[in-house]
Amino acid sequence: MDSYELVLGLPHTNHLGLAEHLLMMHAGHLQWTSIARAIGKPLSQLRTSAGGEVYATFFFIDLRFPPGRSNADYQLDDPLTFLVYLRAFKGLAIEGRIVFDHKADLPQVAPADRPDASAWMAERPSIHFANIFITPEGGNSRLRVAAPVNADFSRLPPLPDEENPYHITKRAAQSRDLGFLDSRWAPHAAPVDVRYAVDPDRDSNGAGLVYFANYIAFLDRAEREALAQGAAPDLAAARPSRAIRGRRVGYYGNVPIDGALRLRVQFLHHPDRAGLFGVRSAVFREADDELICLSEAVKQIDAR
Repeated sequence: MDSYELVLGLPHTNHLGLAEHLLMMHAGHLQWTSIARAIGKPLSQLRTSAGGEVYATFFFIDLRFPPGRSNADYQLDDPLTFLVYLRAFKGLAIEGRIVFDHKADLPQVAPADRPDASAWMAERPSIHFANIFITPEGGNSRLRVAAPVNADFSRLPPLPDEENPYHITKRAAQSRDLGFLDSRWAPHAAPVDVRYAVDPDRDSNGAGLVYFANYIAFLDRAEREALAQGAAPDLAAARPSRAIRGRRVGYYGNVPIDGALRLRVQFLHHPDRAGLFGVRSAVFREADDELICLSEAVKQIDAR
């Protein structure tokens, strides 16, 4: 386990408080930092057997806040603690479980394989990440799985295959169902399509790829535009605050930094979860209509 501290500042927040996509940027950086610590070298030095660059790209996110809490509970100047637990799958994938909270509310604990770890994590905000090692082939549009040959992951506990989030994302590629929103979540109306043109200066990272965390911002923007188009008039009238209560994302590819995306957004409601709404989204690369990512989220309504 690695422990990190952060005092929330303007780079981490928006009008709601702790911004979801900025949280992903920071937590993702902590995960990369912990992987680098475990293997004893920066991830930028990882290479294939042919000398090609290797990146630990994110293919799965599962963000959870405990009942009654959201990202809006974290505001400027709040001191936070992040605890990072890693496991490795055959040198091909890394799983991270990150627990975070206000510093005063998050005591240091034993490793995540303790018997009561799942219950302990469920009581606190957490992020379940999964990375897979890839090398670009022909730009952003083709990313090939490639195990780095110059890294030793033996310091990390093994990730059993049956617990690898890869299986969730693989099933969802066919079913279009990530399993985050159960069958009781019913659609408000038909899905709405929204176009997004990538901004190469704002949306890319130092590897020259469209940054995984920015897809959360793309999804939020598409949600706003879908509401403006009348996708769910009752939600628009209630002025949804869009504070996040939980989200699961599966990634399947990327888009060139000068490309565009088509985002299909559908709003849902649940008979027993008043004050909340669901959002199911699928993101496609405009150039060839390839699936890039799926997202299922639960957010809260502000009826003021």
